[in-house]
Amino acid sequence: MEAMAAAKPVIKVAALCGSLREGSYNRGLLRYAMELTKEEIDGIQIDYIDISPLPMLNTDLEVNGKYPPVVEAFRQRILAADSILFASPEYNYSVTGPLKNAIDWASRSPNVFANKAAAIVSVAGSLGGARAQYHYRQIGVYLDLHFINKPEFFLNAYESPAKFDSDGNLIDPASKKRMKKVLLALQAFTLQLRGCNFNLSTTSEFPRQIGRLSEEGHVLTPCTEGSLAPPFPASTRYKLGRTSETYDWYDLETCNNERSVLSQFQNENFSLKNKRYTPNVRERMYKFGLVASWVFFLIVIMLNNWVNSIEDACCKRNVFGRSLDLWVAHS
Repeated sequence: MEAMAAAKPVIKVAALCGSLREGSYNRGLLRYAMELTKEEIDGIQIDYIDISPLPMLNTDLEVNGKYPPVVEAFRQRILAADSILFASPEYNYSVTGPLKNAIDWASRSPNVFANKAAAIVSVAGSLGGARAQYHYRQIGVYLDLHFINKPEFFLNAYESPAKFDSDGNLIDPASKKRMKKVLLALQAFTLQLRGCNFNLSTTSEFPRQIGRLSEEGHVLTPCTEGSLAPPFPASTRYKLGRTSETYDWYDLETCNNERSVLSQFQNENFSLKNKRYTPNVRERMYKFGLVASWVFFLIVIMLNNWVNSIEDACCKRNVFGRSLDLWVAHS
């Protein structure tokens, strides 16, 4: 166990703040996170990246296939990180402009966010930035940015007792404990995405709610720093500094791979549960469903007409019957 703990790799976390205010409470969360990694949590290095120098996204600034120096430096720091830690307030029920601008620059081709783990914390009023967090998670779906699901961190800065001091530093003990759990979960998830079967029990105070790994067997194979998978596939296009296109080349490669797999599937039959299936199964099932729906529709129409005819017959009978009764009574 001691040898595994010693072999624990160090992950690099890029920290981004969605507020540019000097006394930002969200930046205070990031400062406390950096303190935790230096004093209490081993195996995490946090690189705080200031996004205020970034210009507003404008593709005219991409000259000769290269980004402005400040943008390229920002992208390189994101590329070098193993995971991302966002801290953002909530503006108008959604994300903040500065952080959305930074995300847009980093997502330009090639997308330097791809295949990284991420966590988000927020300080705001009322719901503590919950609505903004869900929008960030939605953005992460397209960016192939994998957010941890639990624990979630929402903090209302205006509730008592006070959560921050006059300098914007986090002072609330309960919030400090929650922040530590977020970092530990991000650390474990990053190692998992890097293909590292690391023993989570060696991660100090990690909140393990589900299952328990045995100390015997290959699942506890330690992971060294050299065995971490690269956070982003190396690309000659990126090294050549070619300009962005209307689509991401990585998405194009994925699409081509899916097409090759589909063509291979169409050329070969496969068996499942001792039954033979052909590539035309889906087409036949679609046609069968279409015909069945039309038959059902026709049956419903026929039944409706039949019911209406019966109702009309009953109504006529009642009318004529009443007329005869009235004539007899009059006579």
